[in-house]
Amino acid sequence: MTGLDLAINNGTVVNADGTARVHVGVRGGRIAVLSDRPLEANRQLDASGLLVLPGAIDCHVHFLLKQGQGETAVVTEDDYVSGPVSAARGGVTTFIDFALHPRDTPPSEFMAQRIDLASQGSCIDFAFHAGILDPRGAVLEELPKIVDMGIPSFKFFVTYRKWGFAVDLGFLNAAMTRIHELGGIACLHAEQDEILEWRRTEHAGQQDLIYHSLTRPDFTEEIAVYEAVVLARETGCALYIVHLSTAKALAVIRRARAEGIPVTTETCPHYLAFDHDVYRRPDGVLFTMTPPLRPPGNCAPLWEGLADGSISVLSSDHNAVGRRVKESKPHFLDVAPGLSGSGTLLPFAYSEGVSRGRLTLPRMVEVTSTAPARIYRLAHKGAVRVGYDADFAILDPEADYIVRVADLDCPAGYTVFEGQRFRGRISHTIVRGKFVVENGMFVGRSGYGRFIARPARALAAAEPERETGH
Repeated sequence: MTGLDLAINNGTVVNADGTARVHVGVRGGRIAVLSDRPLEANRQLDASGLLVLPGAIDCHVHFLLKQGQGETAVVTEDDYVSGPVSAARGGVTTFIDFALHPRDTPPSEFMAQRIDLASQGSCIDFAFHAGILDPRGAVLEELPKIVDMGIPSFKFFVTYRKWGFAVDLGFLNAAMTRIHELGGIACLHAEQDEILEWRRTEHAGQQDLIYHSLTRPDFTEEIAVYEAVVLARETGCALYIVHLSTAKALAVIRRARAEGIPVTTETCPHYLAFDHDVYRRPDGVLFTMTPPLRPPGNCAPLWEGLADGSISVLSSDHNAVGRRVKESKPHFLDVAPGLSGSGTLLPFAYSEGVSRGRLTLPRMVEVTSTAPARIYRLAHKGAVRVGYDADFAILDPEADYIVRVADLDCPAGYTVFEGQRFRGRISHTIVRGKFVVENGMFVGRSGYGRFIARPARALAAAEPERETGH
């Protein structure tokens, strides 16, 4: 076949439904051909010995996030330029950012501002979730405007009342009813606020960082997930639980899915890799996020849920709070939660999932690319198929290396995986046929990324396509 812009020859293509030794041809930013024979093109990449994956879709990031109120508020270290660079280095070709509007700014206006910032800055494609922090009835009138902007997913908190983030169940019920009418998705940070705030007050005098976990016990997630599942059942609204961290809450989701309730969930690498004993380490403050790391015994059930389909997505919950910010306020009541993770998402999934036998290669692709594209309605993404966007993460499965923050373009100044040995490294990241990372080096440009307006209704299931070139 002639007239191709790019050919990726001799690699092993991995999709959620299996692997194949095929050669990939790209034209005009889309996959034009999958061939049994090597292809000629204006540019050719020899992927011998490499895995050709659909680019990772990190559907949970917080770039340029302000958390908290007043003088104690914290802003993340990265923005819509530096954050996507770090993500791209790790094979991410699309991110979905949670944009949390200030109460003095209408959500639709804030979404427009964020789309503009990301359009100017991002080197990779992007979409947004609309964070709804203002629990007034008038805010519900904003929801159709936001859906019309191509943003059909909405984020709610039932915790962080002290920051003005939390909504009550009455508002959440009304919002989910309206979102269902609009064909959207409700996303929830699930921690039962009253219990954890009571415990945090009760143990305020404690100095041990382990109380970051002990005052946010695992059953607070279980309760909040259960309440939200009931609302999903009664409203019919599609529900997505973000950053699932406990076996107890996973059991609630399994039961709900068995009953046909429209709920899906994600977990994150840190909940699979660590338990709350790391809070006793000298650098434990770097591992603080919410929900917190959990007591021993939760990691294995989460891996099992990710493998068996009970957990649909692996995302990063990237929230680049700086090292100095965390270390300046180490008390568990004051420490700023959040950590960097988008750049290590796919490498972690391969190293700790596939290479250790916890996930198959196709399942890894499902949870890092195909499922996020399907759940969040990202047309033409999430698979290496004819007609899809030419988004690729090229991974060397034999690369063995030590994780160093210096290699991650990470403004936060640390990674929780510092010093760990990973197997499998991203060599190239390609977005719509253009190299963003080449031989491990960033070669992209700010502003290349494109905003993806998503439909208000679920996409029809795509039929696998294959055009055979000769």
